[in-house]
Amino acid sequence: MDQPSFTKPAGTGSGTFRGTRVHLTGLDADLFRHPLDRQATNNLKRVPGFDKAVAKFIEWGVERIEYVEHTASGVRVGPRQLPRVHGLLREACAVLDLPEPELYVRQGPPNAYTSGHNHPYIVLFTELIDLMSEDELLGVLSHEAGHIKCGHVLYKTMARVFGGAASAGMRRVNPMTVAVGLGIRAALTSWDRASEFTADRAAMLATQDLDACVGMMMKLAGGVRSDEMSTAAFLEQAQHLDVLAGESRISRLHRFQLRVGSGHPLVVERARRFQEWITSGEPGDIVARYAAAAATVPVQSSATATATAAATEATVPAQATIPTQPVVGSDGRY
Repeated sequence: MDQPSFTKPAGTGSGTFRGTRVHLTGLDADLFRHPLDRQATNNLKRVPGFDKAVAKFIEWGVERIEYVEHTASGVRVGPRQLPRVHGLLREACAVLDLPEPELYVRQGPPNAYTSGHNHPYIVLFTELIDLMSEDELLGVLSHEAGHIKCGHVLYKTMARVFGGAASAGMRRVNPMTVAVGLGIRAALTSWDRASEFTADRAAMLATQDLDACVGMMMKLAGGVRSDEMSTAAFLEQAQHLDVLAGESRISRLHRFQLRVGSGHPLVVERARRFQEWITSGEPGDIVARYAAAAATVPVQSSATATATAAATEATVPAQATIPTQPVVGSDGRY
């Protein structure tokens, strides 16, 4: 079997592992979990009152509120609804060995997030679909699927709610958005940033394409879909940021303020971490561990993904493809 290589330099054009993508059947999330994620998770669990905050968060049913809102105001993706995007989601989940979550598309700026600890789903905003190439969009979906794979979803939802990024409907019915202590909020924000590095690694393992992952960050930073954009130049920009930070204390302080003032790491630094991880050899080792037992499949174009989705629709009854509501257990959880 032709083994994949992570050595394709960014900025040399699209392409993924010489035309194949290895499915990582049985992938263990701990193999790619970022050290900062591990450390922040341990710190979070040691914060006084955090366990009570988690219990109250679940008790208030915040996830259910948000799920109903997306069902009412978004478009659920499936074989008959945005089949190209649905095909990319299926591919991301197949490579990461993850059950396929629901996917909703909503109007909004380029962004995506995952919610639903008991009933996980992904929300993708329309401008992101228009902005990204097919490989980059696969990276976005794989990043969000990585949060599910690594068990991030409950804490991610809490961070979004307590940090004020929740929907207006959720804020109206959830008094915990103002009642939770500042210590818990700060710890959640710190963990939230660290968890992004782990999810970025999931995107790398799923796309198996450095150029796509760096391009994903570049588009988030610049917001332009253009053939004139260069991922190689974007990585050089990350090096320039280090030079600026080394020139003066003020520059270092401002970079620190930018880091702690955001729920996500700086996109330029995230792009550089992709390259650093490739250089470390870790992703290649992970793929090699699973490649012997896993099948390799051709990378699908959007047309192929659409045809695959259409074929699936033809063999599965429509009413069985998209359930009208999540399954509710005897304990009332979904």
